[in-house]
Amino acid sequence: MEFRDFSLLVEHTKVGEFAAGLERGVILATRCKECGRIYYPPRHDCSRCLSDQMEWIELNGTGKLVSFTAIFVPPEHFTPDLSTAAPFASYEYHPAPVGIVELKNGVRVMGWIPGIPRKELRVGMELVPMPEILPDGRATIVLAPPPEE
Repeated sequence: MEFRDFSLLVEHTKVGEFAAGLERGVILATRCKECGRIYYPPRHDCSRCLSDQMEWIELNGTGKLVSFTAIFVPPEHFTPDLSTAAPFASYEYHPAPVGIVELKNGVRVMGWIPGIPRKELRVGMELVPMPEILPDGRATIVLAPPPEE
């Protein structure tokens, strides 16, 4: 994955594993080995205890929607052809909802909500954050209903 839209391309970072995780289909956070605090987005140093002893953990499971809004003007890299640019791929869902879910461990994850009409979104509803690869190869995070059992 390449961050082409950034003015500075940094290929090697302490948190580069986050982007690689999205490409593999997982959302990663970091956890401090000293005090246990979880960071999302990931950090390479703990702001609580100042340790640099961090480990990668996967964020998974269902979360509760704590907030949402709609994006009426999509980011430039999603235009001009909305018909092929997920998560704006369906005019039915444009303007695109974006929301924040809180996972059971308290971590909050933001993502697009392309598969649910805005009028059906409710604070407290259960959604699952998951990576999605866009048609141009870049990764994003979407929030989707949990799989039916």
